[in-house]
Amino acid sequence: MSASTPQQTQGSQALLRVLNEYIQPSSTTTASQAAASFAQGVKTPNEEFFWDFWNNVFSTAERIPHASPQQDKLVSFVRELTLLPETGDKIWETRVWTGLPLLGAAIRERLNRSSSSVSTAAWISFHAFVARLLHAGVSPGSETTAIWMLRDALEQDAAKAGSDADRDLMAAAVYIEYAGATLVQKLALQPEPQLDEAQQRSLKGGALWKGKSGLNLARWAFWGRHFREQGEKAAGQEAKELALHAARLIEMWTQTRFST
Repeated sequence: MSASTPQQTQGSQALLRVLNEYIQPSSTTTASQAAASFAQGVKTPNEEFFWDFWNNVFSTAERIPHASPQQDKLVSFVRELTLLPETGDKIWETRVWTGLPLLGAAIRERLNRSSSSVSTAAWISFHAFVARLLHAGVSPGSETTAIWMLRDALEQDAAKAGSDADRDLMAAAVYIEYAGATLVQKLALQPEPQLDEAQQRSLKGGALWKGKSGLNLARWAFWGRHFREQGEKAAGQEAKELALHAARLIEMWTQTRFST
């Protein structure tokens, strides 16, 4: 990534001003008003602008506790950007703002950070935000991220211990907490999805999962069982509560949506 340009700096300042006012509990600004206010100040967004934009959005999300309603407000802001009038501009063949250019790429770049470079709270908040984006329908590609995090936490035979294991477990659990209903709907529509070779490789299981790649009913049940097992032996109370709650949600949805 290159050094920030004047346009990036101005865009960052404008975004932070809008977000800092909008996400306050006392704010009366609506998501659509905040999105329109911000976009009006952006003249000609380019690739560098969007890298900077998403980094600022993610940094804001990471400062908000994962269960806070402020995360929901931030997701609403992003969703409202997709409803703004067409600008005619495209970045990476993606329309501004409708297609949210570089969102998927920025999420992947964020995932590649060293685990030592970000606190556990920020890491969980980031994944809670991505899960909410998936649930809001503005980041369907984040289903892949959800499967990766569930695989890392629940499908590995060389299990991590202590705080490292808790960190992975909580990151996986927030995808059930905040996007589980969306994953259930996908399962109801496609209980056994047909994947091409690239998808099969990308969405394959960890060492403990011997079934098919991707999101499917058997793997969903496996995650539920292992959330309960891992939750019972979690080192921290928050990890235990999140994991056991995720297990119960999976059990409930399985009983109400998939039991015959």
